[in-house]
Amino acid sequence: MQLTQGRFFENATSLAPLPEIGISGAQICARSDGPVRDIGGRVCLPGLTDAHLHIFPLAMFRLQLDVATAGITSVPDLLAALSAIPTNRRFGGWLQAAVLVEDTFAEKRLPTLEELDTAFPDTPVMLRRYCGHVAILNTAAMRALGLTQAAPKVSSGSFFRDAAGALTGKADEGAAAWVFARAPAPPDEMILSEMDVFLRDCLALGLTSLVEAAVGFTLGYDREAAIWETLRARGNVPVRLGFMNELKANEAAERGLHPQWSKDWSSETLKFFADGIIGGRTGALSHPYDDTSGTGELMQAPGVLEKDLADAHNNGWRIAVHATGDRGVDRVLSAISAAQGADQSRRHRIEHFFVPPPEGFERASAANINIVTQPGFLHRMGGSIARGLGDRVNGPVYPGASALAAKAPLTFSSDAPTGPLSPWQGMRHSIDRIGAHGGNIGPGEAVSRSAALGAYISGGAWSMRHEAFRGQLTPGMAADLVVLNMDPFTAPLDELAECACLLAVKDGEIVWDQL
Repeated sequence: MQLTQGRFFENATSLAPLPEIGISGAQICARSDGPVRDIGGRVCLPGLTDAHLHIFPLAMFRLQLDVATAGITSVPDLLAALSAIPTNRRFGGWLQAAVLVEDTFAEKRLPTLEELDTAFPDTPVMLRRYCGHVAILNTAAMRALGLTQAAPKVSSGSFFRDAAGALTGKADEGAAAWVFARAPAPPDEMILSEMDVFLRDCLALGLTSLVEAAVGFTLGYDREAAIWETLRARGNVPVRLGFMNELKANEAAERGLHPQWSKDWSSETLKFFADGIIGGRTGALSHPYDDTSGTGELMQAPGVLEKDLADAHNNGWRIAVHATGDRGVDRVLSAISAAQGADQSRRHRIEHFFVPPPEGFERASAANINIVTQPGFLHRMGGSIARGLGDRVNGPVYPGASALAAKAPLTFSSDAPTGPLSPWQGMRHSIDRIGAHGGNIGPGEAVSRSAALGAYISGGAWSMRHEAFRGQLTPGMAADLVVLNMDPFTAPLDELAECACLLAVKDGEIVWDQL
């Protein structure tokens, strides 16, 4: 196939686009003898990567009440929407809603136990905050899970209690994970069907490669892994996929798992958590949050995370660690550096890196540690970030430019559903750095358009260890490309959110066509 009458950028930093390119088999070539496709003067780029998103829960949430998508903006509206959930979506007789963003509610808070119990005295209700780290239950749901005055011991987080010691229905971090793994879920076939649809929705945004950020985060590892393997066995997966497994090295070994890399389906990474989240005030900071007296939470006792990371590295795995606060990031930088020693070839990752410690970027660069961050958070969470960090928002938080200046490997991603899925929204906010509250977050971390695109294109390919064969529209490289409805290099920033993919090609095959 020969693509003509377009502007074909070989990469995000190309200064002079080509007028046409060819595709021969699965690769780019200078000229093809195949059919000619006129793309009408539009921009063509290498396919983008989302190197950190939660595909499995995003598919599952489509079978529940997705609060953000439904546009629900108050507690009464949420209660009404829960009441309206059809019987065939009340799995196990429960009412479940996900992607609750309290800053978009008129009340600026999540529903209380009293509100949920008044509306649903006998029907179990479970709500999932958009971060995926907080669960809200009513009394009927707690009763169904056996949560009375006693609560199970968990590795992190809390089952919250009121002043009298009674459970409030709120759980976070490891306690929330305990809840999520035990609440009724949709049948596997329904989840698989929604996964198929979701992968094509990613193509519609120009994403041709994706990394599932935590297999096991939603329903537990074994069930999720089995569903993923079913999807793989059925074939016709239209994107390249990578997986982070929420397992320790010994748990992987018990299941007979070993690191596996391929161009289309890689499972070579184990996922760990060093701290919590900035929005929940559980990200581990050196100094207290401005709106609480706390400094967040490190998830493991001294030495435990360090041993887990060393075991993972020594068993051949790549390491990905969630770390948001400067105490958490500092601990992970030290632990990865100690675990890998002189072997920096694995490209271990730190997910988020929102509040860097002193010399954090230089340490990441020196250790070849991939900083994987999410600029789309800046708008959605801007008000919460500003309230929590105070004047610290004027520093190098939620980084971009500082990582690039230190030559640390930088990759942008969405962490959807926590952040918006669209890389174009992420690109916009990596440039303007404006939160929904109207203020700036880390204004000195703004990057150029080409740098932002590069963090999704070449940065994404590098993060998946794909840079040798994709991420460039040059002869011999994989024909992974997208044709867009606008020019992201020149379109007004406030229009970038409407950027969409009209044609997507993976390995020379058209996988999305709206041109």
